[in-house]
Amino acid sequence: MEQVLFNELIKNSAEVYKNTSELGPSYNEAMKNALEKFKLLGIPTKKNEDWIYTNISKNLSPRFFARNTEIVQDVPSLVIDRRGMIIFNNGVFNRHQSVLPDGIIIDQQVPSTEFFDSFDTLNFSVSMSPLFIKIKKNTLLDFPVTIVHLVDDAGVNKFISPRITVTAEEFSKVSFAEIFTSTQNAVFQYTTNSSITFNLKESSYVEHVKIQLEAQASTHIGLTKANLEGHAQFKSMTIDLGVFTSRHNIDVSVNGEGAETHVNGLYALKKSEHADIFSVIHHNAAHTNSDQLFKGILAGESHGAFTGKIQIAKDAQLVNSNQLNKNLMLSKKAHIDTRPQLLVAADDVKCAHGATIGQLSPDEEFYLESRGIKKDKAKRMLCHGFAMDVLFKIENLKIQKLAIALLDESFEKTALSEMTL
Repeated sequence: MEQVLFNELIKNSAEVYKNTSELGPSYNEAMKNALEKFKLLGIPTKKNEDWIYTNISKNLSPRFFARNTEIVQDVPSLVIDRRGMIIFNNGVFNRHQSVLPDGIIIDQQVPSTEFFDSFDTLNFSVSMSPLFIKIKKNTLLDFPVTIVHLVDDAGVNKFISPRITVTAEEFSKVSFAEIFTSTQNAVFQYTTNSSITFNLKESSYVEHVKIQLEAQASTHIGLTKANLEGHAQFKSMTIDLGVFTSRHNIDVSVNGEGAETHVNGLYALKKSEHADIFSVIHHNAAHTNSDQLFKGILAGESHGAFTGKIQIAKDAQLVNSNQLNKNLMLSKKAHIDTRPQLLVAADDVKCAHGATIGQLSPDEEFYLESRGIKKDKAKRMLCHGFAMDVLFKIENLKIQKLAIALLDESFEKTALSEMTL
């Protein structure tokens, strides 16, 4: 089955190149080289150690969205502040609807030569309108920039491939909310294969909150990558509210002394949904810090998987790194696989990692019920409290408010009825 799908993807990639002439011959050549690399790597299977918990091929779309046209839509309601919004329709950057605030400009396109995995090569090889933006030196935004990836009926049963590269120059500070959704989440089926890369220069700050709110029957594959120079700060938050299958790759390289990163996330799953988080933090310089907290809430027959790797290079002394994965199981049929890992080559570091799996506390439920709170509401409050310490790590309060509201709407109102414990 994987080979049949692979052959269809290769066959249908040709139609993409008919609409990418504006990228220039050198960029197009790099895209074709990436496709050749994808042919060698293939679609990962569960025989691959990094994909041992996820059969990604079972719901992939066989064709690519190949129309490089901007669709006229109303401004998505999920946009937090219209002074800063970046809109993608079916993976195509909508220049007319997007608004870049002062201090953020469209940058020169640079072809990629190094890739995270086979899906990263596939994304680059078929992404028709890659977006490169630059945050100018000393730019400080007091409102968030919203990135909305919107799929409509033209993207149904297609591969959607948005690609974004952000360069934050020295002493800049910006918060991004990146949201993936569709015009009809109840009925659409498609595949999103996204990539976003942040290059943080000296003493810059970027907060990136990714919210997966795709159609229920869709497949989501996403890469969040960051490269940090000295004294830069990168805060990443991944929120998965459940789809048929999702895979979130997070790859952060801390390359300069004094740099730090906080990589956090929450996955709230129900029914038979599946989410796989694969996070790697590379400490390549001394005197660097990282912190990682991922929480999962699983109901119904859902399946979650978490792999968190901390890699510390030989000469990266005096590194401080912490990692923790906590999971709340709301059903006997829900399942979680968790793999926290430390790979340390230096001898003067401070590291900690751990994982927990538990259920709602009967004592806490009884305490709330004894004070007149109904049983369903008591369970809802306990789940809410379990998730909040992760969401409170979102520094931008407007993004934090949106994330909490979406969690309440998408999970708390539906999943608690599936509890069987």
